[in-house]
Amino acid sequence: MGLGGNFLTQQLILERLDRKRFHPIVSAPVEGDALDRFRAMDVECVVIPPPARLGSYGGEALQAGVLTRIKSSIDLLRYNIQISSYLRTNNINVVYANCVRAQLSVGLGALLAGVPSLLYIKGELANPIIDRLCLILASRVLFFSPQNRDDLYPNFIHWFRRKIDILRIGLDPALIKELRGREQPGLRQELEIDPDCINAVVLGQLYAPKGQHFAIEALARLVKKFPQIRLYIVGDHVIKEYRAYKTKLEELIDQYGLGRHVNFTGWRKDALDIVNMMDIVIHPSLAEGFGRAVLESMALGKPVIASQVGGLREAIQNGQNGFLVTPGDVNTIALRWQELISSPDLRQRLGEAARRTVFADYLIDDKVTRLAEIWTSMAGGKN
Repeated sequence: MGLGGNFLTQQLILERLDRKRFHPIVSAPVEGDALDRFRAMDVECVVIPPPARLGSYGGEALQAGVLTRIKSSIDLLRYNIQISSYLRTNNINVVYANCVRAQLSVGLGALLAGVPSLLYIKGELANPIIDRLCLILASRVLFFSPQNRDDLYPNFIHWFRRKIDILRIGLDPALIKELRGREQPGLRQELEIDPDCINAVVLGQLYAPKGQHFAIEALARLVKKFPQIRLYIVGDHVIKEYRAYKTKLEELIDQYGLGRHVNFTGWRKDALDIVNMMDIVIHPSLAEGFGRAVLESMALGKPVIASQVGGLREAIQNGQNGFLVTPGDVNTIALRWQELISSPDLRQRLGEAARRTVFADYLIDDKVTRLAEIWTSMAGGKN
């Protein structure tokens, strides 16, 4: 299974955190690749298993019947009591929840233990009851961008404005510089990436809100005029609930006769190396927290066509360092794609401007410094 943007953000934070001042402990409900990698970094990791009903993904618990939801709520309360006991026993000073689901799992426990909690919202807010509950439980709340903060619940957000702030996502500049200078002839051969074609890529988990089907439909409108274009889809469905969407994409490709124009790569640890070989990046998501894959692509100097969602509305200035399109607007995706196919100069200009944006505003080190200051303040000066 691939590890997404949340893991990468945590990894960058843990790599740069001053271990003389902080002793980070990563808590998770199950074992997995992420904990293995954190342990390899000499980070203490603990597993606190929840009741089985709380381990479901893909919205199963929320879509279940009333009785199951009541039982899940009771399990959630019991789990928070378990978390509260762990926090008191281990003298934890601050709890950092990296998403709403995490805050829901530990926020009440932190409150019961008298430990302040910080919620960093990187994804889309989607459930009015759960979102509001988590905002209430958190001692401090960080959003990626003002756009994400202001999208929903403006009155509610205004009421809690004193504990809400902005902390942009950050990338590792050394990694980006290394990638830009790295040649991967074996990878190019493995994936049959032809430098004489115009190659585009979509990165992300395969499920409907990521919108890979919009890119395929846009491609179908362009192949007759531009038979040299290719689309690489990097990612997979990961959980069984999303397998049907991958099947839908495969059927769509067959329907339009795009078999030789589309390549599914699955999850790839070398996804950014693939991006580095691409001419164009397309991010047709219907909703997004920030869109880390887009920021990484911009840092690599790639022209991006992205949906006007989440923090991308802050990072991309339409027509200056990339293109923004209305979510689901296949016509505009196809139009912008055609413009980029037709003009190498436009691809270069947008790509260079995108790279300058990232290196000016979205690097990780100052973000970790600020996060450390926030944790220290929340802990009352304790580390």
